Amino acid sequence: MSTTEQRLGQFMLDHLEQVPQLSVSELAQQSRVSQATVVRFAKHLGLDGYKTLKVELARASNGNAALYDEVSPKDSLNVIKAKMALRIQRTIETTNEQLTTHRISSAVRLLRDAQILHVYGLGASDLVAQDITQKFLRVGKVVINTSDTHQMAVNLLIKNSEQVLFLVSHSGRTVETVKLAELAVSQGIPVIALTTDIRSPLAKYAQVVLISDGSENRLQVRSAATTSLVSQLYVVDLVYYHYLQKDYQVNAKKLTDSSETIDQLFHSHNRRD
Repeated sequence: MSTTEQRLGQFMLDHLEQVPQLSVSELAQQSRVSQATVVRFAKHLGLDGYKTLKVELARASNGNAALYDEVSPKDSLNVIKAKMALRIQRTIETTNEQLTTHRISSAVRLLRDAQILHVYGLGASDLVAQDITQKFLRVGKVVINTSDTHQMAVNLLIKNSEQVLFLVSHSGRTVETVKLAELAVSQGIPVIALTTDIRSPLAKYAQVVLISDGSENRLQVRSAATTSLVSQLYVVDLVYYHYLQKDYQVNAKKLTDSSETIDQLFHSHNRRD
């Protein structure tokens, strides 16, 4: 969505009960966007137009339910789409507010200084750990990633002064993750922690804490896990692209070389067939 559509979505979220009573011109005027933006917003949500959007908003507002509330069994698919779109938008905005550029730069500094990058996440956090692994492998970084906690502990005993441990934990309280952070610190290995809680046990061991959005922990259904994952992946992207910037030409060539190698190795045979 464009910036103006995001502003419109936020206005509608903040005035959910009033919006169904407004004409398209009144909504455009009050939210300070064009009427065309209102129509585009409805289309992006898969709706026929503003009239349909008002109907869905009215349904969502019944019983004082807001689009930002949890998904309800009575929600239509269009309402679910609207709720998730706004929730993800809010998640990105909140992450931007919480995560300072200084923390991103500090994490990138540790990553650039390290010869070996250890990455670990347990359960759902392993999805983010895998994303970190794939990204940095493609730019030539030596990455060690295993979901086996005991094996990761052994990996941290490698005698190399230029290492860094990147840990992912939504709560920052996962016992295995905190233990690995404690071991890393005892070995003189700096820790980067991606978590929602700067006061968590994990954060206390980290040299750099990257804050992701945990504002939806109150939700009961898996949509909260979805937005948490979006926030974590967004933070990883910010770190990764800032890392690329620091030595852009060299990193761009590594990305190109790795893509060409994969293409030649796995796709050239199919073309010959």
